[in-house]
Amino acid sequence: MIALSASRRVGVSERLHELERIREEVRENPGGVPRETRRYFWKLVRQIKRESEPSDEEIVLAAEVRSILFEADRGRTYRLGPALAAMSILGAVSFIAYLWLVGTPLDWSNVLVWTLGDLLQFAMRFISIFFIITFFYPLGRFIAGTILGIRIEGFCRDEYYEPTLKIDYVSFLKAPPQKRKWFFFFSGIWTIITSILAGVIGFFVGGDITPFIPAVFLIFFEGYVILTGTAKKSRGEMGHYNREKKIERVWKKRLSNQTS
Repeated sequence: MIALSASRRVGVSERLHELERIREEVRENPGGVPRETRRYFWKLVRQIKRESEPSDEEIVLAAEVRSILFEADRGRTYRLGPALAAMSILGAVSFIAYLWLVGTPLDWSNVLVWTLGDLLQFAMRFISIFFIITFFYPLGRFIAGTILGIRIEGFCRDEYYEPTLKIDYVSFLKAPPQKRKWFFFFSGIWTIITSILAGVIGFFVGGDITPFIPAVFLIFFEGYVILTGTAKKSRGEMGHYNREKKIERVWKKRLSNQTS
């Protein structure tokens, strides 16, 4: 046990030194950080996540580096309250537009004989559902963070220029892997919940099933990501969920070794 503690102290000391070095490097040229440096930084972050008792000093340093890189990659972060309110209003407007479109009948029993006007009506409904999911998506992250104790720093864009919320990285790294895992799971499943809710309302209002189409796609896509276990960023929230799930296994093993 003493040997393990000594080894851990050495590991923390080395990581602190490396994090300080990386911080100075990214401060000098935030937009021109080499890919190797970025990869090494995220490797150090994964090591911190696996610690049963992560060092506060490491967490603060890692969060500082991440903020510099984040701003260089994503640009400005906006105040949470006004931005979340604006997104919710845009989502509500998109939903009202969808309900207005549902007012025009669309015969789902004769899809094969739809006219050009019917196809246009369907396309407009589908686009409105896309905007509903997109604008209400940040709300899912906010709810997940509130429930799991992971603070949200503000509103920003993601790498695909879609609206999202920036996580407060100090509270994120201090949270145990289970909470980080479920944060991403709920954020991902929220898109399915949103589309299904829109579908239920649309069906009762005008017999429409358009929202269920993206819902089915999202169920298959997110289910596929979870089942394959891929942790790529391109796999969205469920990719992050898989990553934290893998980290959780190591974290539990280390915790078990410390208590035994």
